[in-house]
Amino acid sequence: MDHVLVVLAVIVIWLLFVTFSPTRACSACAGHRGPCPRCKGTGLRFRLGARTVRRALFALRKAWEER
Repeated sequence: MDHVLVVLAVIVIWLLFVTFSPTRACSACAGHRGPCPRCKGTGLRFRLGARTVRRALFALRKAWEER
């Protein structure tokens, strides 16, 4: 049972981290502006799962407001 709680805690921490810090510096161009195929010149890339988490949060917010 302790393992389940540890896994749930790690998931919650990851969700909070991705929610409040969804982007990171691009490793391909090291933040330098220019034609980069990964970040398209922004110097930022989304973290793993950040877009999915943000979409889910916005969907929950929209559903909550429609109630």
